[in-house]
Amino acid sequence: MPSKLVNPNKLFSLEGEGAVLGSMLLDPQKAIPKVLPRLPRSEAFYLHEHRIIYDCLIRLYIAGTPIDAIALRAELNRIGKLKQVGGVEYIAKILNTTPSAANAIYYAGLVRAKQKERAVRAAVSEIENAVDEAGTVDEMITEIQSISLDLQPLSTGPDYIEVKDQAAIVATEMQDARGNALATGFRDLDKMIHGFYPGELIILAGRPSMGKSAFALDFSLNMAKAGIGSLFITLEMTERSLIERAVCNLAGVDSTRVRGGLINEDEQAEITRQAHELAKLNIIISKSGSMPQQIAALIHRLKQTHNIGIVFVDYVQLMESGKRSESRQQEITTISRQLKGIALRENTPVVVLSQLNRQCDMRENHRPRMSDLRESGSIEQDADLVLFVYRGDYYRKDEPNFEPNGMSEIIISKNRRGPVGVVTLVFVHDFVKFGSLPERFVMGKGFVD
Repeated sequence: MPSKLVNPNKLFSLEGEGAVLGSMLLDPQKAIPKVLPRLPRSEAFYLHEHRIIYDCLIRLYIAGTPIDAIALRAELNRIGKLKQVGGVEYIAKILNTTPSAANAIYYAGLVRAKQKERAVRAAVSEIENAVDEAGTVDEMITEIQSISLDLQPLSTGPDYIEVKDQAAIVATEMQDARGNALATGFRDLDKMIHGFYPGELIILAGRPSMGKSAFALDFSLNMAKAGIGSLFITLEMTERSLIERAVCNLAGVDSTRVRGGLINEDEQAEITRQAHELAKLNIIISKSGSMPQQIAALIHRLKQTHNIGIVFVDYVQLMESGKRSESRQQEITTISRQLKGIALRENTPVVVLSQLNRQCDMRENHRPRMSDLRESGSIEQDADLVLFVYRGDYYRKDEPNFEPNGMSEIIISKNRRGPVGVVTLVFVHDFVKFGSLPERFVMGKGFVD
């Protein structure tokens, strides 16, 4: 058993850090592949000199250069930092105080644990300062949630797998081509993307009035009918408005006629029947998700109490990070990164709606592009799947003798798991819903083949 290297009262272990570097020098071909996954960045080391040495050793390893004390000295000389790290005497000290390279994983674990402890204690200090500066109890809670969301737990699983142990398991799972994806309920779209996968961040974007919210509601209803619990976070519409739209969607009744009191007895009966059907579906609506930390807490709780399997957020430009940012673009970058982290931690697809800037309106071909994502920050990088909603009718509505054809395009602009392309759907404006082609709409039954 390796000797204990850490004083629990310290936030660092210089002995542990030295032992990691010594192991990498004593047996680089075995030690470095074990250390690197656990310490991917030199920031894990407390001592700045150790960070310099670690970066040098990793550069030599990646370059395929034979590694020993002489090669390390030459590399430090080359970058002009040999004296800064203590010269050849300090390199010799590292080697002399490392008993064996066999315990490299243990040493790396100590360094990683101390790094996390420093991060936790720094977060605690930050929370204390935030609480002192906050004006209300709600502001205190928001600050605490925001800071806590940035902390990542230590990984307890293996840093690699052997193919021989997993190939048969994967082959068995591949018998179901879709695997654990959640079907969207749109036949042609599911053929392209296979559905939404746990842990994915999905961006559903479009210009105003394109039908983003309607499309997201269609997804939610389709999945709820399939037994998948859905959390719909609406930051624009009221809960009542969303429920009214869902009932009209299911009943196949024009919502504007409902609001105007113009429906007949048959339509009213169908609305009542579909309201009872909607009440059977596992759909949760919330307006309290304007910040990622609120969404994280809500998902975690509802997964346990309501078996939530997918989350919709309408929409990202109405969200706040809860932190001061230099620009709105930087704030959106923080939000999208945190939403992706939430999807991974909760192993749940998170579908986030997004506005587009006006660039697509100014082009002759109005079809959206990735560059049109409004205040996008790093949304396009963080997202696993990016879908754009495009309806040509929107741009033709002012033409003489305009007659809508309902044709809509779902542009798959990014898809980590498969192809990109375009899926054609029909949008029925009166019922504010999408359907697959070829289909016809029947009141009370929706779209049927």
